[in-house]
Amino acid sequence: MKISKKHRIRLRSLVQLAFFVWVLLIVLVSEAVERGWNLPFEVKTASLHALCPFGGIVTLYNLVKTGVLIKKIHDSAVVLAALGVALAILFGPVICGWICPLGTFQEWIGRLGRKIFKRKYNTFVPAKIDRILRLLRYVVLVWVLVMTALSATLVFQAYDPYYALFSVIHGEVAIGGLVILIIIMALALVVERPFCKYACPYGAFLGLFNRIRIFKIRRVESTCISCSACNRACPMNIDVAHKETVKDAQCISCMECTSDASCPVEKTVVFSAKKGGRHLSANKVGLLTVAILIGGILLSVAFGLWKTSSTKQPALIKSGSFAGLPNPADIRGSYTYQDVTNAFAVPVEVLLAAFQSQNGAQRLGDLEELWLANIPEGTEVGTDSVRLFVALYTGIDFEAEEGTLLPTSAIEVLEQQQKTSDPRFAELKASAVALPEGLEMTPVTNTTAVSVTGKTTVQDLLDAGYSFSDLEKILGKIDNKLSAVKTLAESRGLSFSEVKAEIAAL
Repeated sequence: MKISKKHRIRLRSLVQLAFFVWVLLIVLVSEAVERGWNLPFEVKTASLHALCPFGGIVTLYNLVKTGVLIKKIHDSAVVLAALGVALAILFGPVICGWICPLGTFQEWIGRLGRKIFKRKYNTFVPAKIDRILRLLRYVVLVWVLVMTALSATLVFQAYDPYYALFSVIHGEVAIGGLVILIIIMALALVVERPFCKYACPYGAFLGLFNRIRIFKIRRVESTCISCSACNRACPMNIDVAHKETVKDAQCISCMECTSDASCPVEKTVVFSAKKGGRHLSANKVGLLTVAILIGGILLSVAFGLWKTSSTKQPALIKSGSFAGLPNPADIRGSYTYQDVTNAFAVPVEVLLAAFQSQNGAQRLGDLEELWLANIPEGTEVGTDSVRLFVALYTGIDFEAEEGTLLPTSAIEVLEQQQKTSDPRFAELKASAVALPEGLEMTPVTNTTAVSVTGKTTVQDLLDAGYSFSDLEKILGKIDNKLSAVKTLAESRGLSFSEVKAEIAAL
């Protein structure tokens, strides 16, 4: 039975809706879990960064150079980036035309614009200005890639309208991203997919594959009636009616111009691997896209590659004689002794003996609470002590914070292991402190859980027993301990909800 054009193209709308709802549900569930709501089912939460393939692109430089993803990017983003490239080589930017929630959102607003402006919709920008504006997204792409590589941070987050769109649910949005999102919503009433056309760095990247993709949109000149229906249907304003093969970098492979959608003549605007070859219908392109995407995700899950949460993996040293080795400075309070062993060539038995613990799953952040009342004021035995011990044991350079001490048990272990060549060893031995005899090695847990709100200050967290160095790892340099955590986060383009999650993990 022959399917009508209306039902064929409807599949794209269903696919778009499904992926939009999928992302929305993940965000809503994550928010519910963060608020402590009891859900009737067990779920694993994921951040928006874990579901964005562009994150996998921007982290590539850091991944190749240091072997570590930039902060906030997860393995799942790299998997999605690889699948996006594979699909782009095969079909072009189908991720843009069929999957991207922000593209879908712009199209929904565009439907209202079409009702208001009728046939004038998407024709307001003069051709010359339009051509110049289309170059902007390549400028954005280069800027994002360069700045991310130089800073090893997710610089685009503060301006990302996709991130802003779904972060509105948390009520915690970077001002820059929110302003850009509002501008896009306004423009979408007169221009179809304005962000995709003029500013999207990921669309600019995927568009580069349009010249080499295997399947291309082709117009059969012998049956074309020059009605320009394909041009009117194209959301990206590509002149399909005067091209034999569409290789334009702006094409998003939405199939709206094809004979399955807008062209009134059968097999005139088609999607095929070669001229005159067998063509794929819009239905098949959509189904294959979904199958490859979901199949790729399931395959990555089977091989243990799909991870939507951060791993306890310290950054690698970037230069010098220790380049390529894990950096002790990146050991965090949320790490356990076993995590340190997994990252460094230090047996867990050695670590436990050095810090007088019997539990490899104990968090390093607990050390400070354990030793707080038993060492001189202004000094510390804690996470930084573990960093220092690991550096002395492995021989990797590390400069400890002022006031960092080692337990006498750690000094004894280093002497037994003949790890005493560091010039600082004698001084560290002289200042080492012993845990009072009979003191319980299991730290007392705070009876009152700290709920980080918009008014919670850094000092509040310090009073609750959190490590200042761990908080600076999350928030960056803290000059005023009375500053609200939310204010610090937003001033640095960080998501308050993600900051809260990281603090909760300490």
